[in-house]
Amino acid sequence: MLESALPLPMLDLKSKLLITIGAVFLVSFGVLTYIDYQNTRSQIVEGLMNEARSIRGMMAATRRVYRHEFMTSGIPLNDKTVGLLPAHALSRISDEFRRTVTSGLTFNNVSDRPRNPKLMADAIELEAIQYFRRNADIDERMVPFSANGKSFYHFSAPIWTTKDCLLCHGKREDAPPSIREQYDTAYDYNLGELRGILSIKLPAEELERRAIKQVWDSSLSYLFGFIFTFLAVFLLLKQTLLVRITRLTKAAAELAAGNYSARLVSKGSDEIAQVSSAFNAMAEAIEMRTEDLEESEQRTRAIVEAAGDGILLIDSEGTIRDFNPAAGRIFGFSSKTIIGKPLSLLLPNEISLSHREGLKQLFSSTDELNLNQERIEVTGQHRDGALFPVALIMTPVQIHEEQLYLAMVQDISIRKQTELAVQQKQEFLQSVIDGVIDPIMVIRSDYQIIMMNQAARKNLPDDTLTDKRYCCYEVSHGRDTPCSGDDHPCPLQQVMATAEPVTLIHEHQCNSTESRLFELDASPYWESNGHLTGIIEISKDITERLNTERQLRDNEARLRHQAHHDALTGLPNRVLFHDRLDHAMRKAHRTNTKVAVLFLDLDRFKNINDGLGHDVGDGMLKEVANRLQKAIRGDDTVARLGGDEFVIILEELSDPSSIASVATKCLNTLSKKMVIKGIELFPTVSIGISLFPDDELSVDGLMKCADAAMYRAKDAGRNTFQFYTSDMNEQTIRLLLLEGSLRHALEDEQLQLYYQPKFDLSNRKLIGMEALIRWHHPEKGLISPADFIPLAEDTGMIVSIGDWVIKTACQQLNRWKKTEFKNLHIAVNISARHFNPTLLKTIARELTANHLPPALLELEITESVLMDSAEAAIETLTQIRNMGISLAIDDFGTGYSSLSYLKRFPITSLKIDRSFVEDVIEDSNDAAIVSSIVALAKNMDLLVTAEGVETEEQLAFIKKLGCDYGQGFLLGRPVPVAEFERLYLRKRPNYLLPEKNIISLH
Repeated sequence: MLESALPLPMLDLKSKLLITIGAVFLVSFGVLTYIDYQNTRSQIVEGLMNEARSIRGMMAATRRVYRHEFMTSGIPLNDKTVGLLPAHALSRISDEFRRTVTSGLTFNNVSDRPRNPKLMADAIELEAIQYFRRNADIDERMVPFSANGKSFYHFSAPIWTTKDCLLCHGKREDAPPSIREQYDTAYDYNLGELRGILSIKLPAEELERRAIKQVWDSSLSYLFGFIFTFLAVFLLLKQTLLVRITRLTKAAAELAAGNYSARLVSKGSDEIAQVSSAFNAMAEAIEMRTEDLEESEQRTRAIVEAAGDGILLIDSEGTIRDFNPAAGRIFGFSSKTIIGKPLSLLLPNEISLSHREGLKQLFSSTDELNLNQERIEVTGQHRDGALFPVALIMTPVQIHEEQLYLAMVQDISIRKQTELAVQQKQEFLQSVIDGVIDPIMVIRSDYQIIMMNQAARKNLPDDTLTDKRYCCYEVSHGRDTPCSGDDHPCPLQQVMATAEPVTLIHEHQCNSTESRLFELDASPYWESNGHLTGIIEISKDITERLNTERQLRDNEARLRHQAHHDALTGLPNRVLFHDRLDHAMRKAHRTNTKVAVLFLDLDRFKNINDGLGHDVGDGMLKEVANRLQKAIRGDDTVARLGGDEFVIILEELSDPSSIASVATKCLNTLSKKMVIKGIELFPTVSIGISLFPDDELSVDGLMKCADAAMYRAKDAGRNTFQFYTSDMNEQTIRLLLLEGSLRHALEDEQLQLYYQPKFDLSNRKLIGMEALIRWHHPEKGLISPADFIPLAEDTGMIVSIGDWVIKTACQQLNRWKKTEFKNLHIAVNISARHFNPTLLKTIARELTANHLPPALLELEITESVLMDSAEAAIETLTQIRNMGISLAIDDFGTGYSSLSYLKRFPITSLKIDRSFVEDVIEDSNDAAIVSSIVALAKNMDLLVTAEGVETEEQLAFIKKLGCDYGQGFLLGRPVPVAEFERLYLRKRPNYLLPEKNIISLH
């Protein structure tokens, strides 16, 4: 009972027994002392009562004696003798006693209606008077009371009115005269009536002091007896109980600490011995069970520690009870820092409260929980505050009869990122394929469409949105059965059979009258497991494309042939000739053989052409071409350079003497009679011959040598041939002198720009001009560009000349900014040597220096410049075009550019070469070429400018074809800037010149 009443959880049994026995003895000692104190106090109070009774008796006797003596002495009652009355005498005796005795005891006779005011009863005494009036049968009373902060005992006894008392206190008329004269009160007492009380007041302090002293004297003897008994009992219990319990406690502590081999020596048959035996049996059972549990726990712990998923054990309060390393890696906490902490540390604040409420509901639910193995996804919070998604599986478990939850956690951040990326990729791919104008479908092996783009949806039989699955043949061409047969092969069947992409052409009847061709590109559709489940099909309506491609191929083939062959004779032209000569020279170098070039020029052909007409001249040229082809070997080449000039390439020559035989054969063959248009002709030819590698090592050098030899043959009388010799270098010397003069031409300001106008043929407005360079030599006068531009190209001076042209043209545009010419553009020709990376810097510098918009400048580039290095040209042209500068291909049709490259060049316009325009009326081939070029430009969304327009017929023809711009002597000659301003500025700046200003080239 005491142990249950006193909270002693932190004390051992020895201390508890010591405290319990001590408490028992202490309580016993206290009770005994209290009883002794009460008995002693009662005895002292009883002694005081006896003393009070004695005082009472003494005072009663004194009062009787005084009254008797006073009454019998005959002493008269006056002011001097009134003090001898008993009541007065006792009052004085009481006062004297109080002064004599130091114990504090007082006594007196008091009344509630005394004659002597000093004998008036106080409150405790008035209480006693009333008490005795109510209890007339009681003759004494003793009660404690307090006054002035001190404790007292009040002893009182009643004073009843006797016959003697009536003498003075009866009726007033019966009292002695001295009494009546002395007192006006205290009369009319009746016999037996309570007149007053005897009042004795005893200090309580004295009583307590006596009691305590007496109890203390007796308690010392009790204390020694209790101490001796306490020690004896404690030693007995220690030997018979505490030592054995201590051993049991130590053994239990060792067992609790993990020493499962701890055992007790069991002696005797008392209860403690039985407990010791039971403890040993329990320890042995625990040891065996612990070994099994440790083995099982080690296996379980190893599994938990090695698990890749986070494992948490959570109680009903949301407290983490266990935490494996994988969970630590996921959340950034170690098990030491997180175990015992709330689960809310692993959750963001906004969901931790709802999660805690959910846990409470789970743990408070009595129904079968439905979260078993159910995977849910929530947001977790890393130790650093970062939020990330986790997958959670919660399983209820019972451990030691406690309801817990085992939580399996996976960090699914990467999976979520992957899912988001896949979703975004799917949305992106869907938007991409929806942006494709051609229908795209993903088709399963059963012909069902599982995905399609917007273009394919337009072919659905129903124009309302529906979840219905369609088959590919229903959507693509409105059939009820799959495609089959050679005319309609099924792409799905072919891909499923071969697992390879296929491209098929289907002809679909789009309406009752029109049949369209569709190109079906079908690729295998593989699932992630590598299983082929269908195809991805793209359907393209290629009807127009095939027609256009067919026309373009025909045009390209015709243009390629025209670009490399002479339109009149069908022979290789200058371009193809140069290519073949270069190839022959390379081959000769490898095989250590020789190559001969025969340069042929018809004698007096101009007379025939002018005198007999162009038809006869053309017929003669064709016949010459036929005869020359028959005069040489099949591996040799005959080419027409233009006009009446032909060249022959003789390859793989080991004996140069055979060259003369070929030249002689050509002379004899051509000199035979020709009948052209009914006219008999006997043409002759002059032939110049150069030899590789004897005379020159380059194509141009070899041609110059042959050309020089040809002129020597003409000088020799025509109709003969001449081999090149060193004395034919006069022309070379002339060119060297010209080169020296050209180097000073820029410094001496001998070069000048002429401007030829260019007009919009649709409205006859002046839209710009072409800048053409002229050389005013101080001695030789005006030198043709045809003479010095090739020289500048060969020497590299063309770069500085080209920079000067760009600078001068930009400065001129700047001067025209405040005139009517402010919106006109200038076209500048760019040579092959000038077409390099520094060109971009030059253009940008001059445009900036002259504050010009790039759109006012146009660059004209020949096909040969572009094709020399096509890929590099594309890059440079793209940079120029990005600057806002227009790009035109000059002399288009005379080169050998490929259409596949042409569509990659960022050009804005084509310029038809004057050689095609000048014969466009008379020559059907030239007309076809011009028509093809215009059609090609329109298909490629390019502008077209016709050069060399000299007649109204030519102008009408190119306008009818849809040519955009025109340029030529009919429209305006190249003139200096002053003349250009005079002709066009402020007069007719936006219109073609009148016909009277047309100047013929003939």
